[in-house]
Amino acid sequence: MKAALTTKAGGPEVIQIKEVAKPAPKDGWVTIKVKAFGLNRSELYTRQGHSPGVNFPIIQGTECVGEVDHDPTESYQPGQKVAAIMGGMGRQFEKRPGGSAMAAMKERTS
Repeated sequence: MKAALTTKAGGPEVIQIKEVAKPAPKDGWVTIKVKAFGLNRSELYTRQGHSPGVNFPIIQGTECVGEVDHDPTESYQPGQKVAAIMGGMGRQFEKRPGGSAMAAMKERTS
């Protein structure tokens, strides 16, 4: 799968689209097919090298929206729209503990 990988501290040019392994399923974790993710001020500071203890390369993205790909707990239906937070969302698929994904609001039709 593809991911937006921040390869080292620096300017925007250090963010590269790379192939990475799809997250392996874990018991009780939801796999989300990411449709969009956010990069905010904290990611900017990290990318610029102002976050001590960060080891590059990293996949940034504090939040995402997407669709449920797989949920072993059956709390969510495949294809259900969800949002999730807390890092590493800049990839095509993300896994989260079952209770940490949030069902997204229904789409408006008008």
